[in-house]
Amino acid sequence: MTGKVCIKNNGYRFMKICFFGVGGVGGYFGSLVTKKFNSTHDIFFVARGAHKDAIKSQGLMLKKSGGKELIIAYPKLCTDKVGDLPICDIIVLSVKSYDLEYAIAEIEKISDKNSVILPLLNGVDIYERIRKQLRKGVVFPSCVYVGTHIESPGVVYQKGGNCKISLGRDPMFPDFYPDALLSLLNDSSIDFDWEDSVQTSIWSKYMFIAAFGLVTAAYDKTLGEVLDSPELSELTKSIMAEIEKIAEKLDIPLDDDIVETSFSKAKGFPYETKTSFQRDVELKGEINEGDLFGGTLIRYGQELKVATTNTETVYVKLLKKLNQA
Repeated sequence: MTGKVCIKNNGYRFMKICFFGVGGVGGYFGSLVTKKFNSTHDIFFVARGAHKDAIKSQGLMLKKSGGKELIIAYPKLCTDKVGDLPICDIIVLSVKSYDLEYAIAEIEKISDKNSVILPLLNGVDIYERIRKQLRKGVVFPSCVYVGTHIESPGVVYQKGGNCKISLGRDPMFPDFYPDALLSLLNDSSIDFDWEDSVQTSIWSKYMFIAAFGLVTAAYDKTLGEVLDSPELSELTKSIMAEIEKIAEKLDIPLDDDIVETSFSKAKGFPYETKTSFQRDVELKGEINEGDLFGGTLIRYGQELKVATTNTETVYVKLLKKLNQA
C-alpha cells in the first residue's frame, strides 16, 4: 500500500517536530521536511559537534547524487541539548544502535502520550529496544532504504537507495493511524509504504545488511570480493539461512527464495563497495553496530533454539580482530 493511497487527511495543525540525529539518514529526511514546512511548523534538529555548529551558522545542506537538487534547510533550532526543546508531536529518530539507549532517555524528556515516534535505524529488534525504556507515545516499527553520509560538517550527501520508508502499526496501539505523520511525509515528497506486515520488510532488509556486513567486516573484503570467493559466498548465504530460520520461528513471513534474492542484490553494487558496517568498523573500531547484527542473532538463536553456528563463527572472528587492533 503506497503513501498516497492510504492518507486519510491532508489537513494540518501546527506541530513541533524533532529530528533526533541529523547524520546521513536524519539529515536527508529532515532537510526535505524542513524545506516544505519550516514556515508552518516548529522543526528542531538534534546534532553534535562541528556538524551542529555548521547547521546553526549556515543551515543544513543536502546534496543529491547527479546534481539533481540542492537543498539548504534552516530548522527553528539545532542543538545538542534536549532541555532546549519543548514536548514534540513528531520525533524522527536516526542514530546508530550503540547510541539508542542514550537517545531514548533523551527523547523521553521531549515526548508525552500523544507523541509520534518514527525510528529510522537498522535492526530487527529496534522497536523492542525502544519499548524497554519508553512506555509513552506511539512508536512505529520501520525500515529505511537510503544511501547517505555526512560529507562535511553541515553537508549531507545522498547517493544510492530508493529513499523510501516502510512503516507499520505500533503493536501497543494497533488502532492508531498516523494521519499527521503520513501527510507530512507525503507532502514533503518522501516516498513511503504503510504496511500491514512491516516486519517482512524489516527482516528482508536485515538479512542483506547483517550477513554481508558481518562477512565484509570480519574478512576485510568488498562486496565484489565476497562474490568472487566461493567460501565467503557460501558463508554469507549460511548466515542468511540462519536469519530465515529465526524469522520463521517468529512467524515473520518471508519469500521462499529470500536467501537467493538477498544474496543476489550484492551483484547490483560496484565491485569495490564496502558495507556501511564495514566502514564503521574501519573508522571506529570497537564502537560499532556489531551487536545489532551478531549479538542480536545469537540471542534470538538461543531463545528460539535455532542454531546460529555461522553467525557465531564470523562474529567471534570480528571481535578477535577488533581486540587485536
